[in-house]
Amino acid sequence: MAKDGRHSAPGTAAEQSKKKPRLLRRLLGLALVAGVVLGAAALTTMGEDSVHFASLRRWLMYGETSGTGDAFVYAADPDNRFARLGDHLLVVSPNVLRLLQSNGAAICEEAVRMTSPQISVGARQAAVCDVGGGVLYLLDRNGLRRTMTAENGLCYYSARLNGSDYLAVTEQKGGFKASLSVYDSTGRQVFQFDSYDSYLSDAIVTEDCRYAAAVSLEAREGAFASTLLVYDLLSAELVSSRPIRDGLVLDLNNSRDRLLAVCDRRFSIATTAGESLLDRTFGNLYLHGYALTGDGFSALLLGRYQSGNVCTLTTYDMDGGEIASLDLTEEVLDLDARGDRLAVLFSDSLVVYTRDLQEYARLDDTGYAGTIEMGEDGSVLLIASTEAQRFLP
Repeated sequence: MAKDGRHSAPGTAAEQSKKKPRLLRRLLGLALVAGVVLGAAALTTMGEDSVHFASLRRWLMYGETSGTGDAFVYAADPDNRFARLGDHLLVVSPNVLRLLQSNGAAICEEAVRMTSPQISVGARQAAVCDVGGGVLYLLDRNGLRRTMTAENGLCYYSARLNGSDYLAVTEQKGGFKASLSVYDSTGRQVFQFDSYDSYLSDAIVTEDCRYAAAVSLEAREGAFASTLLVYDLLSAELVSSRPIRDGLVLDLNNSRDRLLAVCDRRFSIATTAGESLLDRTFGNLYLHGYALTGDGFSALLLGRYQSGNVCTLTTYDMDGGEIASLDLTEEVLDLDARGDRLAVLFSDSLVVYTRDLQEYARLDDTGYAGTIEMGEDGSVLLIASTEAQRFLP
């Protein structure tokens, strides 16, 4: 029993255009979550494997490599969100949710009403959450599986899937400041924690499905501060609690027993037991981008100025050690990582790097792409306002 709430374990745990890059969307999403949390506070107060294997898999799936193909076409909307679900493309706007095949056919097309859609993709499922709203959609490659709604007209803060399709949901709950629920791939609830003392803005389930890591927001000395809480799903006990200094958490990820947290002012790596391995403060630098989803590595893009093209791209291993660093002078629109590759979208080109920042592949004509999505097979989707094309390195 944690001192700040109650919890139970009912079962065992076993883009669009260049004007809105991914980091800006994440910052806007964080601002929305913070706004929802602050509003709630006010109301409370008021009453893959080797390179050769990956290449072979791409060839078996797509045929000829080292080119582009499989164009997805959709209606332009400045608020579109995108994600890959297997070979399909999920396109979500505040009004419509679509799951598209590369031949243009819509597997699923649902009318929705959302203010700020958030997409999370697992192995075979995707979750679309209306952050600050009361609806959550779960899909697989065949379309919509089910819909969840927040209780008593309250709202969701986040919904995230891990690589085994375990779902972590944070939401408002009557009589508490927040609630964290975890569901297995079948939709069965396996964990619940209701927080008396702090708000839970985000949460993930670790890849081994043993732990849930949640971001707690609470008032300290007149300001909101973040704490990373780790719960054992089987015993329903708090395993570790680690403060995140000087900033709010933008994003979380897990690799083996490592937890990665990107804040607006720092980047940290710690174990699930709470041991700090890296606490990288940005100092007088500005965060321009990041990628947390590499296999055994992550990447940060930092610059001396809030706007501008002069930045440094750095990769880190899971023990917090620096792998490589590269100075860039071109505008970076987006970056993403899968396996042992890092894709960087510049204003007029796409470059795929190894984890030690050696150039592996390049595409010089990226059209109007403003966002990218890497696949586990190493292919990259270049996403523009009305079309997405797959690049096969």
